[in-house]
Amino acid sequence: MSTALAWIVATVVTLPLLGWYVVYIVTVKITKKKSKAIRLASDVSVLFFVAAVYYIILEIWSKSFFWLLLTLFFLVALLFTILHWKVAKDIHVRKLFRGIWRFNFLMFFFLYLILSGYGIVTRLFVSL
Repeated sequence: MSTALAWIVATVVTLPLLGWYVVYIVTVKITKKKSKAIRLASDVSVLFFVAAVYYIILEIWSKSFFWLLLTLFFLVALLFTILHWKVAKDIHVRKLFRGIWRFNFLMFFFLYLILSGYGIVTRLFVSL
């Protein structure tokens, strides 16, 4: 059982788009609502993309930049909190947290795509 779980976690971290898709399909089958499935899949897969970006950075530069990813995550939270306070004049924690979480999904999704492309290109040119 623990081997199967380790295999599933490794696959989802290596291919977070597959993890996103699996969560999306399961949610659509259960709820029959595509928009809700997209939101839930994005919310769940934030952790997949953060882990994938961490391991891609570790593979490309052979250094752990976890502190930088954590700083980036909290910097987004700080900026969203300030903007939310300026616009709404009051802080609605649930709405704020959802916005922070979903923005981090977009940010880490694009970081994943950029770093994956960069890693592939650099490995191709290094091997030539």
